[in-house]
Amino acid sequence: MEQLTMCVMDDIQAVVKGITSTIPWEEHEVRIVGTANNGEQGWSLLVEQQPDIVITDIKMPRLSGLELMKRAMDAGLRSKFIFISGYSDFQYAQEAIKLGAFDYLLKPFTPEEILGAVLKVRQVIESEQAKSQQLQKLKQKAVSSSEYERHSYLLGLLRHEIGGYLNESRWDELDIELDSSNLNVLVIEVDGYTRYGSTMHLDAEIVPFAVQNIVSETLNRYTRSVVLRENRYRLAAIFNTSDQIDVSDLMEQCRHNVEQYSKKTISIGVGTIARRPQEIWISYANADKAISYRFYSEGNCIFQYAELENQDVVAPVYPLEKEKELFYALKCGNESSCHRIIDDILEVWQNAKGFPEPLTMIRLLSGLAFAIYRAFCDEITEEERLRLEADLTVLEAMRSLTFDGWGAYIKHFSSMGCEIMDKKRLTDVKQAISKSQEFISMNLSENLTLQTCAQSVHLSPSYFANAFKKETGMTLIQYITKLRMEKAKELLVAGVQVQEICQMLGYEDRPYFSGLFKKYCGMTPTHFRQMYENG
Repeated sequence: MEQLTMCVMDDIQAVVKGITSTIPWEEHEVRIVGTANNGEQGWSLLVEQQPDIVITDIKMPRLSGLELMKRAMDAGLRSKFIFISGYSDFQYAQEAIKLGAFDYLLKPFTPEEILGAVLKVRQVIESEQAKSQQLQKLKQKAVSSSEYERHSYLLGLLRHEIGGYLNESRWDELDIELDSSNLNVLVIEVDGYTRYGSTMHLDAEIVPFAVQNIVSETLNRYTRSVVLRENRYRLAAIFNTSDQIDVSDLMEQCRHNVEQYSKKTISIGVGTIARRPQEIWISYANADKAISYRFYSEGNCIFQYAELENQDVVAPVYPLEKEKELFYALKCGNESSCHRIIDDILEVWQNAKGFPEPLTMIRLLSGLAFAIYRAFCDEITEEERLRLEADLTVLEAMRSLTFDGWGAYIKHFSSMGCEIMDKKRLTDVKQAISKSQEFISMNLSENLTLQTCAQSVHLSPSYFANAFKKETGMTLIQYITKLRMEKAKELLVAGVQVQEICQMLGYEDRPYFSGLFKKYCGMTPTHFRQMYENG
């Protein structure tokens, strides 16, 4: 327990000095905060210090101890009074006890009697404080429980949950301070989590609470409201409307205040009027539908269901020819062509007359992403397929993506597929070139042409020629000539005649072969053999 404060009052200075100086009060966690020699001084001291304990003579000049106690009670002071007196008049003691005095000591008294009385007061104060703290905890628990019940009840109304506890009588039982005959619902979402690649920052848990407080304060400045938190970036508000409130202006004020004070932006969907608590779910559903049109913006907007309900429903056209063109580009691993075609498809949808319902558009965009996935499935390995599938699961966590966010995601997904296809194509080309090299090595005596070599690995001559040079660093003719000349050196060393070597390597003209050999080795075949034999 903290240190107690105490004042001592008596018109005899020796009594005051004896009480304050003969007892080591600090050892007992008691601090003397003032003394007085008459009642008026004592009252000023009480008002100024508001001590826990007052020791005072019951009969004081100018203002008696009893009058002092009455004033303190009237002023709401919680000081405990211990009276001292040299008079053994029972009438004074009776009145003191009737007023609530804690103790009454007759002069002369001993220091032990004074200390004992003060320590008894200390025990009472400690007990009272413990009970007060316990009562405060119980009150807080009750308040928290009531707030939880109100929150659960209102969320149940918003979501149209079925249950007897949602009956309208609960509205009054839970002391919800809203006019139940004139209600409207807002859905508020914190912007910033609607683009592909965006992440929740360290302040992600703080921001919604800040937004909730700002919106609540703004609404309650003009009307009565309850603001509920649905998830980490979404709030719902139930508020009273009237002819004196311009809902558009009020929403704009909420949007402006959030941007000004939290440095974040929000989007707001406004529902329709509910005339009783059981109709709140309809207003909420309409507010939810209204805010879904944020899909076509980057947020920081207000959408009212009343302005959307009369719009004609537009069915977006699916460009099948563009889809076929996209799939061809995907198969080829052509990333730039894929992005261009995706932009064309998105432009067709974006420039359509009116805005289709966001859910309809999301289904189309999701379908396009999965169609891209299917285009790759037959061409990739199991490991690569699982990688693409894992990326597709991101869609489950990106339900708030905007139209532009979806476009960025689909481009990203197509790039992943193109990267895989490009690697596969490079691997296939390497394997094809390797097989063609084996074919050439096995058929050096044949008339090897670009057509026959390309045909051996089922590639077109032009594609094969470019791929062969890119992979080996040589043209096909250079590579064949190199193999034949290296083979010729082996045969010359083995003692095979030059004419036979020409036939074995597919050269019918000996002078032509000799010229190629000299160009490759810097000497004629005969000279090469002589140099080897002499060496």
